[in-house]
Amino acid sequence: MKIGIDSIAFSTSRYFLKLKTLAAHRGVEFEKYSHGIGQIAMSVFPPSEDIVTIAIDAARKAIAQIENIAAIDFLIFATESSFDLSKAAGIYVHHFLKLREDCRVIEIKQACYSATGALQLAKSYVRENHNSKVLVIGSDIVKYSPGSSGEPTQGGAAVAFLVSADPQIMIIEDGSGVHTNDIMDFWRPISESEAQFDGKLSAYNYLKSLDISFNRYLAKTNRNISAIDYVCFHAPFGKMAQKGALQIKWPNPLDDTLLYNSAIGNSCSASLYICLTSLLDHSKAPLENKRVGLYSYGSGSVAEYFSGIIAEKYRSIITPEENQRLLASRKEISFEEYELFCSNSSDSANKTYENSGAVRLKSLENKKRIYVEN
Repeated sequence: MKIGIDSIAFSTSRYFLKLKTLAAHRGVEFEKYSHGIGQIAMSVFPPSEDIVTIAIDAARKAIAQIENIAAIDFLIFATESSFDLSKAAGIYVHHFLKLREDCRVIEIKQACYSATGALQLAKSYVRENHNSKVLVIGSDIVKYSPGSSGEPTQGGAAVAFLVSADPQIMIIEDGSGVHTNDIMDFWRPISESEAQFDGKLSAYNYLKSLDISFNRYLAKTNRNISAIDYVCFHAPFGKMAQKGALQIKWPNPLDDTLLYNSAIGNSCSASLYICLTSLLDHSKAPLENKRVGLYSYGSGSVAEYFSGIIAEKYRSIITPEENQRLLASRKEISFEEYELFCSNSSDSANKTYENSGAVRLKSLENKKRIYVEN
C-alpha cells in the first residue's frame, strides 16, 4: 500500500521584521545574518497569535484540498512550544475544525523532530486503518531574549498535512536511518519560557547525526546518493541546511527549498515540511516520480533520514500562489513595534493586530485560554 502526504499547507504571522533592521539596531553588519546564517527576515507574533491560531489556519487550508474530511479520525499535534503540560493543543484545533467526535487527538514533542515522528506514527496508523486520514500539525514559535545570539534565528510557523493511502503529493517510502543520542545541545526547563542552547554543540551534533542517519538510510535501502533527486533539510536557519548538504556531499543547490524559510525564520517542527513545500512550489523542473531525501533533526537528540516519491498529481493539489500571497501580504513592523511585541506589554495587548487566520486568542481567564473566531 502506498501511504504518504495527501495535502499540505502552512501559516505564519501577519507581521515580520527585516533582519537588516535588526542588524542596524544591534550594531552588526547585515551580512552576518544574510550570509552568516542565511536569513533575511523573521516572523513576529502579536499577543493574539500563538501555536494554536496558526495551526488552525494551516489545517483549514490543508483540509480544503481534500474531499473526504469525515475520514480524519486522528489528529497529532507536534510542538516544542506547548503551553499546557496536560491538555493537547490539538483539542482546540479539533474544536474549530469541527472534526468528528470519535477522532483521536494527541500532542507529541521531541524538539524539531516531532512532526517527523508524527508522520511515521500516522503512516503506521493508516497501514492498519486503510480508509483513515491522519491530520499532522507541526506548530512552533521561537523566541529568544533581545540581543542574544539566538535572536536573529527567531520565527515561527505551522504546517499541516494529511497522511493517507494513495496520497496526492508524496509517497513516504519504507526504510529510514535513525540516530538517537542523549546530548544537551538544546533544552527548555518546565519553569522557563525561553529555551537554553549550546549553539556550537548543536551544529556539531546536527551534522554528526546527519552523517550517521544518512548512511544508515543508504544501507537499509541499498541505495546510493545518485538515487536521490532532491533533498530537504531541517533548517533552523538556512546556513545549517547548506552545511548539511556539504556533509553528505550533495552536489546541487538548495535554493528552491529555502526560499520560504529565509523569510519566516526558524519554525522548529514545521521547518522541514516548509522546506518541502518551498521545493514543490518553486521547482521549475517537473517533480513527478522524483525521489526527495528528507533530513529531520531534533536537539536532545533524535535524527531521521528518510525519503519520498512525488506523486504524479501533485501539481493539482499544491497552492503556490496562496503560499506566496501569504508571505507577500505580511506587514513589516518597525524595531520599536518589535520591542513592544517582545515585552508583552499592555500597550501591545490592547492594540488590535490582524491574525493570519480566522481564530485569535482573546484572553486568559483564570489561566484558561479563550479562543474566538474573528
